[in-house]
Amino acid sequence: MSSLIEKVVKTGLCARCGACVAICPFGVLEMGENGPELVRECLRCGNCYLVCPRYRMDVSRVEELSLGRARRPDEEFGVVRSILLARSKDPEVLAVCQDGGVVSTLVRHLLADGPALAVLSGLSEEEPWLPEAKIVVSPREVLRCAGSRYTYTPNMLLHLGAAALLAFSRGLRTVFVGLPCQVQAARGIQLLPAPEVGWAEAIGPIIGLFCMETFDRRGLLEGVLRGRLGLEPKEVVKMNIKKGRLYFYTAGGEAKSVRVRELSDIVREGCSACTDFSSELADISVGSLGLEGWNVVILRSELGEEAFRGAVEAGLLETRPLEEEPKVLEVLRRLVALKRARAPGSHREGM
Repeated sequence: MSSLIEKVVKTGLCARCGACVAICPFGVLEMGENGPELVRECLRCGNCYLVCPRYRMDVSRVEELSLGRARRPDEEFGVVRSILLARSKDPEVLAVCQDGGVVSTLVRHLLADGPALAVLSGLSEEEPWLPEAKIVVSPREVLRCAGSRYTYTPNMLLHLGAAALLAFSRGLRTVFVGLPCQVQAARGIQLLPAPEVGWAEAIGPIIGLFCMETFDRRGLLEGVLRGRLGLEPKEVVKMNIKKGRLYFYTAGGEAKSVRVRELSDIVREGCSACTDFSSELADISVGSLGLEGWNVVILRSELGEEAFRGAVEAGLLETRPLEEEPKVLEVLRRLVALKRARAPGSHREGM
């Protein structure tokens, strides 16, 4: 672990996902402010190297084992079975969702169709806009986790590890929703050589979110909200990025915004190392790409197709062909290329 701290944490590559802490069988790691810290002597099991999304991940092997095959040379953003547009038909989801509500609808369907658990990003009830990882067991709880925060949710992988162990002991599965780095770490956990734990059987489907970067929470709330826009965090009920601007909406219907390009000073350090915009290792990848009220959905695995088809057949999602929005694929390709160009010399094999 000491060399991983030298090569990943101290160099600013660390995503702070917590996967290494979650799966350390000897409890020698704790999550500190800047990433994992070695608090006791490492016994060198090697698990931390295998799950770290910033340390030489063999993407082709992960794709073959998790998605059924490695990507073809012409697949610019990972293994793709199909791409389509979708939105929720669930009125409860549409009342609180970010864009098309596909993610919340999928998770609600999987929990109702279960039995299953879900690990999601939610918000603290004590402090405004403080992201918290949540282990969710009922469709109703999913509604409280809807929407985007544009900052990082700590301990997602710690919760995933706990939920997966519980799920495996009870013959359940754990649905996981995360950012690209968290999806990569979840795949690493799935592939750990520990059949007595059953990580692969306990985790999935994995739903990945499109992500260019996340922002430091303190900088977002203090520097942008209070400092530049004169808003208190408790006044804001929704955030959204549209056409290059980050919007903050208040309960009174007011909307204030800043240009995303002006927020480079509060981008989290680890994001600069990431080359994955569209959550290329997820079973299902979801984003909006500027669409109003619809999501772009990339189905990547048989498990992902099965979950999505189930929600459609249950009457919870409606779909449209991608061809109805010809600019979407162009935007996706541009953002994928932009994120890769911003992090030259990728440390991962195949990405």
